[in-house]
Formats: sequence, structure tokens, C-alpha cells
Amino acid sequence: MLQVCEKMNHQSTVIIFTGRFDRQSTIGIGDLILGTKGMRCQHIILDFMGITGIDSVGLGLLYLWYHKLQPERIGLSIVGPSPNVRAALEGCHLPDCIPVYASEHEAVRQKIYS
Repeated sequence: MLQVCEKMNHQSTVIIFTGRFDRQSTIGIGDLILGTKGMRCQHIILDFMGITGIDSVGLGLLYLWYHKLQPERIGLSIVGPSPNVRAALEGCHLPDCIPVYASEHEAVRQKIYS
């Protein structure tokens, strides 16, 4: 079961996940991610420090959300993935479009100065 917690940080929305990011657990998460478009949010940070695994559906959703947020000029970042999750992200070249950072602070700092 995926647990989700949301918080605001500057002009960013941080969404903290705990559990497995897969087909079963991500149902309805897209509404939360894409719902930030109307909230003057400029950056969505997905905190993956608590993610224990990710499947192809989860990876596909990340691509989908990235492409849906681009026209709105809303950045999407991932922070703190485990080595296994990071390998899955890199295996499908997700970091080429969605930056991956070690910490929330680093993600916020990079977005502010980029």
C-alpha cells in the first residue's frame, strides 16, 4: 500500500511517498499531481525516500505527468530514490527529463536558481 503526504515548500509542492510505486498503488495519484496546476505551484517534488520498489506502470506515470505539466511550465523532480529505484529510473532514461536529486533542499535550490 502506498502512503502519500503532501506539503508546501516555497513555490513547490512536495509529495512524500512511502511504499511501492506500482500499478495497484498509484491509482488516483495522478489527480493529486495534476491538481497542483491550479494552485500557482511552479515545482512538484516527488519524495521517493520511502519508495521500496517501482514497476513499469509507475515509470510510465512519471513520464505522463512530466509531459502533462510541461505546457503549464511546472517543474517535476524526484528526490532520494533508493539505489534500486534509481537504477529503474535510469534504465528508462527518466532522469533525462525529470531531474533526480539527493534531497528536497537540493531540488528546491536547483529550481530557484535555474
